[in-house]
Amino acid sequence: MNYNKIRTGRIIFFVLAVLSLGSCSDYLEEEPYGEPTEENFYKTESDAQQALTAAYYPMREMFSTQNFGATTASDFIFGDIGTDDILKGGARSSDGPHLFEKQNYNLTTSNPAVANIWKVNYKGILYANLVLEKVQGIEFEDEGLKTRILAEANFLRAYYYFDLVNTFGGVPLIEMSLEAGEYNQPRASKEETYAFIENDLEKAIEDLPSRFEMGQEYLGHADKGAALGLMMRVSLYQNKMDQVRLYGEQILQLAYSLPNFDDIFEPAGEWNSGSVFEIDFSSNSDFLGGRIPHMLQPRNQGGIGFSQIKDGLRDEFDTNDPRFESSFYNVEGNYGTNWYNRKYSLAPHSNYQRPNVGGAGNNPHNIRFIRLADVYLMYAEAIYNEDPALAREYVNKVRTRARGENSNSIVPNLDSTLSGEDLLDAIYKERRLELAGEGLRYHDLVRTDRAETILAPLGFKEGINEIMPIPFEQVSLSDGVLEQNNGY
Repeated sequence: MNYNKIRTGRIIFFVLAVLSLGSCSDYLEEEPYGEPTEENFYKTESDAQQALTAAYYPMREMFSTQNFGATTASDFIFGDIGTDDILKGGARSSDGPHLFEKQNYNLTTSNPAVANIWKVNYKGILYANLVLEKVQGIEFEDEGLKTRILAEANFLRAYYYFDLVNTFGGVPLIEMSLEAGEYNQPRASKEETYAFIENDLEKAIEDLPSRFEMGQEYLGHADKGAALGLMMRVSLYQNKMDQVRLYGEQILQLAYSLPNFDDIFEPAGEWNSGSVFEIDFSSNSDFLGGRIPHMLQPRNQGGIGFSQIKDGLRDEFDTNDPRFESSFYNVEGNYGTNWYNRKYSLAPHSNYQRPNVGGAGNNPHNIRFIRLADVYLMYAEAIYNEDPALAREYVNKVRTRARGENSNSIVPNLDSTLSGEDLLDAIYKERRLELAGEGLRYHDLVRTDRAETILAPLGFKEGINEIMPIPFEQVSLSDGVLEQNNGY
């Protein structure tokens, strides 16, 4: 693949592992760079690019081989387990017991997966802050490159804070690297945290070109479309529907198009015409291969078997909806007959054996973080009341693509009179079908105030389980400055 080459390396600068940035390949190759210090680093354009690549590293770590605990805490595991769609799975309770806490809504403050969400995201924030602080002082021959590097750092900091605010509510807002004695920062409010995220994304939207302007060699970098898509999601989670519409109208002007659904999650489907943002992986590095496929693969096929599909989700699909077979598959084995997530498993649509270069725990399968279909459905949700005809049009774009070459009796268009709450319910259902197993169900239920009704039978407690506990270790290290969330 002719994608950007990101080479892994270490720079011993406090806790910063700096990775160098090159071009023309999707692969990541380990390459040592000695031991730079703050005094002799951050001098050149190359230094700035290395620091930027370091800021991408924690994003990958959350899904990678290096950190098993963090991977199980990623939204592609935590974002679905405990909902009406997904069971924790595995062969026994000893397989990821911390996931049982999530499934049963009895998370403890010592849960290692929750602790990793905090640690990995704040690592990313540290790295992004260093780029924003240090790169400003570097002289560039190409000022446009400097502007893009800083804008990417704004995007990354927003990404990490968005994961934190969705997990914990308001969190400490760290805008720059801290000196000794400054580490114990109080939590900002949820509203303040979201405002900080939006400010970073506004800068990214303004200064980043689109991927269609940047070219193939920059795939894997944040671009204008990624920033707009993340801003739509940030706005949606706050119920700021006017903003969702505003940013949706901008992203719809870019040259995205819906690909064949069956191809999206295949290796050849990486960075397809409907990929707004992906998190890149490669099997060429011990640290930046993805572990999600291994976790979703059934036990009798060498995986762990997490995230098994519940009957309620399968039954939600129309009998002949082609997305069903592209999303799930059935395996009979030592642990009974279960249904598994095909999108991020190693199994393809035909013979259950996707290429697994580098080993099951070091897979090059990219995470499709924001897809055009999601953008269409967010946009439809934002305008359903004001412009039901246009909302139906965008839902129907998703459904038309889903049925492919089949007749309109397969995944038919929405009724042309559908409006109001009935239309909103249809949009909610379409999100459940189109985005099944992609880590969004829990957040969709919480943000739309449906979690109490739908998840209460599973143990969800309103006023508590919308967010997770602040890790005990962090509260303890803060000398009581960090306040624990209600109910924990």
